[in-house]
Amino acid sequence: MGELAALANAVVWALTGVITKGVGKNVKPHHIVSAQVWIGLIFLLIVGLMIDELHELIHIQLRSALFLVGGALSNTAGSLVFWLALSRSTVSKVYPTTQSIFISISVLSGWLFLGDNPQIGVIGGAILIIGGVVLLNWQPDDRTLDAIESSKSVKRKPRGDYIGIGLGIATSFLWAGGFLSTVIGLEETPPVAAATIRNLVPAILFIGVGIAFPSARLTRVFKGNATRIILSGILFAVSALTFVLALDNAPPGVVVVLINTSPMWAVLMAAILLRERLTRFALGGAALSVTGIFVTLAFR
Repeated sequence: MGELAALANAVVWALTGVITKGVGKNVKPHHIVSAQVWIGLIFLLIVGLMIDELHELIHIQLRSALFLVGGALSNTAGSLVFWLALSRSTVSKVYPTTQSIFISISVLSGWLFLGDNPQIGVIGGAILIIGGVVLLNWQPDDRTLDAIESSKSVKRKPRGDYIGIGLGIATSFLWAGGFLSTVIGLEETPPVAAATIRNLVPAILFIGVGIAFPSARLTRVFKGNATRIILSGILFAVSALTFVLALDNAPPGVVVVLINTSPMWAVLMAAILLRERLTRFALGGAALSVTGIFVTLAFR
């Protein structure tokens, strides 16, 4: 069940990105994230009430609660740094760097601190999926872009790329810290309660952001984007729930490898739903990712 939940998490997270891609140009990343955490929180509270698990929130041990809160803070900080990294460099540089280091650190940390000995399938699957992520984000037209910029006498500034990659590395460590904290916090916490706490923390933070920065308020961009924003928030909640279900039922190393197949699902969904063209690099990356999934599950 844990492995299926991890794959479901990757698929749902990819679909979340595809859905949000159609929002208006006035919708910024902080609008999307704030909508996701608040709509997701409401959705999880309703689910907890329906399955009679909401009362578990007041019975969670302090140690577990602190780890879950710490994991949520670390994950939220990582997401904000990730958006900043993308603003300083390109997706093709930041995304592979972030995910490959995140996978490596999480597997290594799980081995060192949680006793989760990485099996040959996890190591082999991680290598294949990292290779797949690199190919999925490969930009074959970089030299054409360089030529255009040179003809316009515009000098590219590699400093921005260095900063972007550095921020991507920082994101990896923050996400890995959030991942490990969540694993520990889940040891004595029901999945729905854990997912609710992980959404509650950033939801509270974004209240402060909305108060301090009026332009960041969701009400300014909700009109005309309501359907996609609401659907994105529900998918975000499902993603949060499948994430904790995966960690509650499968080894952390297996989970971190499988959830990072989301770029492959995103590319395939974009091709189907948005009619985006699949390049040979994307097809090669998808093939490597699928092979990585098989190796991880078959030889774990």
